[in-house]
Amino acid sequence: MKQLTSILLLIIITLTIPSLFGQEIRELPFKALNPKFITLKKTLKEINTTDDQKSIDLSLEALDKFNDKNVRFDLMVWESSVHYANLKQYNQCFEILKQGQQEGMFYYIRSGDRPFPAYIPELEKLDGYEAFLKKNQELSDEAAKTSKAEFMVQLPDNYSETNHYPLMLIMHGGWGNIPDIQYSYISEKLKSEFIVAYFQGSIIRASELRSFEMEGWQPKIKQGYEEIVAKYAVDTSRVIVGGPSAGGYRSLILGLEHIIPVSGLLLSFPVYPRDSDTSVFIQSAERGLKVAMLCGENDWAIQQQKKLGYLLDKYGIRNRFVVFPEEGHGFPENWSYYLNTSLAYLLENTEEN
Repeated sequence: MKQLTSILLLIIITLTIPSLFGQEIRELPFKALNPKFITLKKTLKEINTTDDQKSIDLSLEALDKFNDKNVRFDLMVWESSVHYANLKQYNQCFEILKQGQQEGMFYYIRSGDRPFPAYIPELEKLDGYEAFLKKNQELSDEAAKTSKAEFMVQLPDNYSETNHYPLMLIMHGGWGNIPDIQYSYISEKLKSEFIVAYFQGSIIRASELRSFEMEGWQPKIKQGYEEIVAKYAVDTSRVIVGGPSAGGYRSLILGLEHIIPVSGLLLSFPVYPRDSDTSVFIQSAERGLKVAMLCGENDWAIQQQKKLGYLLDKYGIRNRFVVFPEEGHGFPENWSYYLNTSLAYLLENTEEN
């Protein structure tokens, strides 16, 4: 009888888990970045500001080598189309976007006084633009029907369920996607020592571009976190949350308001457009929260960041505040070094369960 009761209880739990997890967020299978594409991106970064034609040539050549949708979107939109526009070759710019559309891609397009991309007014003059725009909207609307927030988990080298690993949870900025944050947070320390969870929002901006909602995103991240803890060998006393820009803002909310049990925050050029209640700073200090904040001196958000640094000190939250000379709202050179040293700082004096 006791065995039957145990079996029934197991069945009930199994049937209940899908209703507890995955209603508002889903886990994607892990997919590592292509090493050849990482090398290509580094090469393109070196020449993008000096040689538009060479960037185009390398991007078009690479399209014959990569089938991954995100890679092709990157090469067509952020590389080829932009550099064609820089050279005022708007017909070629339009053609590469139409090629992408034939492959199922769609784009964030804004007209008017502040067009995006900036070359849109030139494309509006070309034959076929209205049909292109209509198709773009149709593809976007279709994708939005099944959109959810998503996360992907990277397990450390030689992962064992008998060990417990620190968790690094990373969210993209205002717009982004999982491959982008994978690329931005390349680190041997993360790869070998951490369980890493990459999160992207549910709002579709383009076929390979997401954003989080302004309101109501917190329960989705919490759901994802709880699913990760239930499924993988996470040391819940060592949970670091971070991200760039608006991803830093969301990390602050998760940590200060104790939405998930965060031990450390790793904030890359965060925005912090609001004042939190004094009590959340005091309570976070009492919980032992630590913060590493990495900013550029020419960042448009530097005054917000300085104010946040002052509040962290005022209320006794241990923090590491690094300001990079001549850097703006972006990652500094040698970013992986600062990422690794910040991770080490945030894990100091924490004990493994």
